[in-house]
Amino acid sequence: MASSRVPTVGLSTVALALALTSCAPSPTANDVGYERIIGAVVRAESDAGGRAYAVEVDDDTVEVKVATGDRAVEIDVDLSGPTVTDRRDDALDADDKEAVTAAVTTLADGVRIAAAAHRGEGGISEVELRRDSEIAWEIEFTDGGEVAVAVDDGAVLNADG
Repeated sequence: MASSRVPTVGLSTVALALALTSCAPSPTANDVGYERIIGAVVRAESDAGGRAYAVEVDDDTVEVKVATGDRAVEIDVDLSGPTVTDRRDDALDADDKEAVTAAVTTLADGVRIAAAAHRGEGGISEVELRRDSEIAWEIEFTDGGEVAVAVDDGAVLNADG
């Protein structure tokens, strides 16, 4: 008669593996992937009726700054929705307005390009509109890496990390 030990040991190993993986920590805001950032950006742009020009991740919320006319609308988006949870309105800086108006590459496209060029494993923590010799989306990753994407043609200007 065959022993029933082998199947029991095999099933115990599978059960242990399932139990351990189910106890693994869920992703935090520090692990926010580019798809969730883009979802929050699209939601904020739709809500405000403008173009996003900055993103900051804070826990499970993404603060998206949207340029609409002469106004800067800050929209908080809960990542679980994505759902708008707060909205603040302020004057838009003239330099930001000029840069956003001239941008051919949207913030969402800049994030996609940066995610493809990024060599690290971190999620996205912040996106800013950099205005120096060349206007670019500067995407910061939680692993310390940064990627700059030109707003005029989507070219990767630098990719660290």
